[in-house]
Amino acid sequence: MADPRKSKPRRKPATAAKYHLEGPKPARMFEVILPKKLGYFSKVEEVLEDLFDERAIRAIPFIQDAIATRKAQAPDFDDEAFIKTLCQASRGYSIYEMDGRYLSPRGPVDERVLVIRFIFHNPAGAADSRTDFLAASLEVVNHLVAHRFAAELGVEEEIWLLEYNQPLLAIWRKSRGEG
Repeated sequence: MADPRKSKPRRKPATAAKYHLEGPKPARMFEVILPKKLGYFSKVEEVLEDLFDERAIRAIPFIQDAIATRKAQAPDFDDEAFIKTLCQASRGYSIYEMDGRYLSPRGPVDERVLVIRFIFHNPAGAADSRTDFLAASLEVVNHLVAHRFAAELGVEEEIWLLEYNQPLLAIWRKSRGEG
């Protein structure tokens, strides 16, 4: 009996796409950790979707206060650029869940938590060199995500915000002209 691997014509290997390395470059990584509860899903979705909506960001009370404070300090403060930077800084997130145990005053508690991870970096060739997404990142995650969960859910004793110290990000990006 003939070997079926030998009877098929060999295909030429596809031409490998060319990639170039960006970095490693400075990045900031945050995780927001909150209990995973079914009743929270719609709020989690709303808060995360609002990160991509300039009108929604502008409507957040903390942002309104921040704009008023900055305009009082510097009358030429550009609130449109500020909102655009906040919106563009968070270009995505990842969500995963993990199980854990912690010690409460009543004893050990097992709990499943939702972890929302954000990685910020300044893109290569950014159109506006004045835009610093790393500088805006803490404001985005702390106030547009973690503080909103705390204030709008209003029932949890704690919502954690974890920042990883001085991570570096390397990106293998497909070279222009490659399919």
